[in-house]
Amino acid sequence: MLSLLYTPSQLLTDDELQQACRDGVVIEQDPRGPKVIQLANGDFLKIFRARRLLSGARLYSHARRFYRNAQRLQRLQVPTVTMKSLYHLPQAGHTAVIYQPLAGQTLRQLIASDLPRLYPLASKLGNFLATLHDKGVHFHSLHSGNVLLMPNDEFGLIDVSDMTIYPWPLMCATRIRSFVRLGKYHAEMTVLDATFWQAVMHGYQQVSAKARHCGPRIFSTIDYLHGPSA
Repeated sequence: MLSLLYTPSQLLTDDELQQACRDGVVIEQDPRGPKVIQLANGDFLKIFRARRLLSGARLYSHARRFYRNAQRLQRLQVPTVTMKSLYHLPQAGHTAVIYQPLAGQTLRQLIASDLPRLYPLASKLGNFLATLHDKGVHFHSLHSGNVLLMPNDEFGLIDVSDMTIYPWPLMCATRIRSFVRLGKYHAEMTVLDATFWQAVMHGYQQVSAKARHCGPRIFSTIDYLHGPSA
């Protein structure tokens, strides 16, 4: 476990970063520079820049968290990206990772372009979320853009830097927060009607014995997910 916490990072020079941008495709950037680059071989280079001088990210970087969480998820047999390299940049607090992406489409993409494909898989989505929670995975960035439907109709996670993995199943209150976080983009979630969310919750209950102990506190979140926006 210590090897996951203290994986040595390599220096990614400014020249190497510029070459990666020239040879690959910049997928995402902000005023400070590129954030995500698809490399020529299909892997992704993701850059994390610490925003504040005094920040926990300077002590334990987001790149290192991303790297560690992806490895821990794979040990738990949760599909996610495959880490290749961990980097630090010449600028203090700037770090990066290279990873092999997970094939598939996000829930957000399916909601926007292929909604009929998603409905028959609602119960399986509930199974997946219950499995995460039973394995102690609290994904703080759980939303439709970070849950991926793979070509084999199984689900996986991407962009996994913001996560806590406990050595025990999640408590009821944490499970509820997870579902509320899933509904953060409320207008997007309301495209999926009550029938869809009822199937999700049925699938969740099928897998997790903990769901029965949580009772109506967890199942009432369905009203939040498909109800009218406040």
